[in-house]
Parts: sequence; structure tokens; C-alpha cells
Amino acid sequence: MIRIWYQKLFLSNVYFTIALRRRKNGIQSERKFCPEYIMPAKQSMWSADPMLVDHGEETYLFYEAVEQDRGHIAVSKVNADCTLSPPDVVLQDGTHYSYPFVFWKDGEWYMIPESSEAREVRLYRAAAFPKDWELSTVLLKERAVDTTVFEKNGCWYLLTFLTDGLSERVTPRAYRMQFAENSVSLEQLSWENFDSLQVRGAGPLLRTGGKLLRPAQISGEQRYGDGLVFYSVQTSDGYRETPEFQITEKELQAKGIHADGLHTYCASEHFEAIDIRCRDLDLLKPVKKLLRRLGI
Repeated sequence: MIRIWYQKLFLSNVYFTIALRRRKNGIQSERKFCPEYIMPAKQSMWSADPMLVDHGEETYLFYEAVEQDRGHIAVSKVNADCTLSPPDVVLQDGTHYSYPFVFWKDGEWYMIPESSEAREVRLYRAAAFPKDWELSTVLLKERAVDTTVFEKNGCWYLLTFLTDGLSERVTPRAYRMQFAENSVSLEQLSWENFDSLQVRGAGPLLRTGGKLLRPAQISGEQRYGDGLVFYSVQTSDGYRETPEFQITEKELQAKGIHADGLHTYCASEHFEAIDIRCRDLDLLKPVKKLLRRLGI
């Protein structure tokens, strides 16, 4: 109770930032995250939903860049010391974008950003990787978040998560994907025995120790990003998952920020990235609230 009142009285609203490190054993072995670089962030300008992509000898970080509560997709090259090149805007128009899921298939780069505000799941194709993208098709007409694609045994699958916007509970859907020359078809699969507050997508799947692991968000009823749960995936009979392990801010060893939660995890050949839910200490917060109520 004391902690809750302390947060309400003296901590700012939440925002996110992205932390990177060079990949060693991986999160599945260490079960903790010690960043080497943390992107600068503040409440009016922050970043989330990291997606690391290897392209030739380079690694790129695609992410949601938020300014004044409006999200667009940006990309930066990852340097050897985990710092980032200046960002380039990838996708920005009247729609709020986040979770830029990028994947490679048959010699082409594709991206499915979250565009739930438009009630569409959109597939983009790279006209010139990594900066230039063009709309290829609309996969679903749904208010869906954190769409994630993966390949297993030569078959492609799409996972997405329907939301009503009233709480953080989501309804997951799984599909088998069929790619044609100018279209993509989706065949829905059964998905049972899920926790609607611990299923929402949180990054690309990982292949490790003979298992295919999917990161998902641990959310509260009215807020998301309380941590990450990793599930092992089975696709032989519909779509099924088994929880393997979790990580929360307790496993995050980052100095200089007030870590309040975790949200998305991804890994490339040489790097790992995670986004961190942050809050700032604001001892004048009660005074500011009182002045606003008084109209001062």
C-alpha cells in the first residue's frame, strides 16, 4: 500500500525507452538483462517495441518512436558498441504506428506494423531496405495489436491479438499463412487455454535448445508491460503454448533509470534489445496537481 501511494504521489506517468547489449548466452540462459546502451527518453519523446534485423554485415533497429503521444516507425543502424546511428523515419502518416515486425521471405523484406487505430493489419514490402516501404496488402480488418510472424518446418504462421480498447485483455488468433504472387491468404487455427493478460505479443520468436520460444507481455487489467513470459510453441494440432520462464524489472540491471516494467524483447545474431517502462521521480507532483485543480 505504501508503495502504491508513493508511486501515485511522487512518480511521473510511465513512458518507455530501449536498452541494448551485445549478445552472449541470450536471455533464455541468463534470465536477466544488463544493458550496455540505453536510448535517451523523456515523457514527451520516447521509444518502444525494438525489432533487431540483420542485413548483410549490418544490424538495424526498427522501433516505435513517440512524440507527444503520437507513434511512428523509425530505424537506426546498430554500432559495434550498441550505440545507434541517427534515426530515419520509415513510416509516418495520419495513423499511429508501433510494433514494426520485420521479416524476410523469398528474397523480400516485409513489415507488419501495429496500426490498430485504423482497424487494419497491414503488410508492407521494402522498396529499398531499410528506409523505403510500400503497402502490399491488408491482411485483416481488425483492431489488432502486436502481430507476429514466424516460420516452422517450412510453414508460415501469423499471430495477432484483438483488443476492444477498454482493458489490456486481448483475444489471440493464430493463422497459417499462404503466400501467392500478389496476395497472402490466412487459415485460422484453434488457440485454446490462454491467459488474456499474459498472451499479447512481445517480440519475434527465438529458436533455442530445440525449442521455439515466443515472448509475450505480462499485463495488468488497465496497464501493460509488467514483464515478459516466454512460451514454447507447438503447431502440430492447432496452436498451443506452454510457459517456460518469466523476467520482470527485478532481472533488469540498468543504472540511472527508474525501471517500472518490461514490454518487448528481441535478439539478432550479435545484439539483444529490450524496452523498459520508466517513471521519473517528481517530488513536486502533488503541488503541480493542486495548482492544476486551482487553475493556476
